Amino acid sequence: MTAHPRLAATVAAALITGASLQQLATARPRDYDDAAATLALHDRARYTDGCAAYPVPPWAGVFLRAAACFARLVSGEDQELLATPGNRALLLRVAETARLRPPQPPASRRQGPADHVEWDWRERQEANRYEAMLAVRARPSRR
Repeated sequence: MTAHPRLAATVAAALITGASLQQLATARPRDYDDAAATLALHDRARYTDGCAAYPVPPWAGVFLRAAACFARLVSGEDQELLATPGNRALLLRVAETARLRPPQPPASRRQGPADHVEWDWRERQEANRYEAMLAVRARPSRR
């Protein structure tokens, strides 16, 4: 798959959480609790799924521990634990090599050929829901 601890941990975290890359990028080393086997992801603006703690199975803990050690070595607790949106191309290449693919849109809503993988379909759905929510909040109330 990959030798880079941050990319490997991101793939593992995506598999166990189903979170978007945007939300995965919020994790810091302190958000992975090895003793409790949990990973916390943040979303204070509630753009995607809100803040949540996810259980980490033993197989994924190996990758998250390696990423936490790597991040602490690089620059401490405030360093990203997982890949950032800037690492998207590398992450997609790792996922494709491992033949891991996110949920796909129904056939009637696909934007390309049947075998084309739409990597950002879920993120686009989340963004559209968020934009609709903001539009409703921005409307002046009638009294």
